[in-house]
Amino acid sequence: MLNGQCPRCRSRSVYRRKNGIVSGAKHIFVTGLGFTTPRSDKLTCVCTNCGYYENYVADKAILAKVAAKWEKV
Repeated sequence: MLNGQCPRCRSRSVYRRKNGIVSGAKHIFVTGLGFTTPRSDKLTCVCTNCGYYENYVADKAILAKVAAKWEKV
């Protein structure tokens, strides 16, 4: 979706916003990075054609920590 195309319906009617769709807390806590891991903002992308949406971790520092500590698939 970050390329502007919906993976579900292939529409180009994709929009994004920081913390656009939240359920519960405003921020997410990324597990497995230590006791003091800060909560991270999400980048939400939504397709206005079919309603499909995805959330992404927006903080590059958190992403680097995940790459260093999580198992690669």
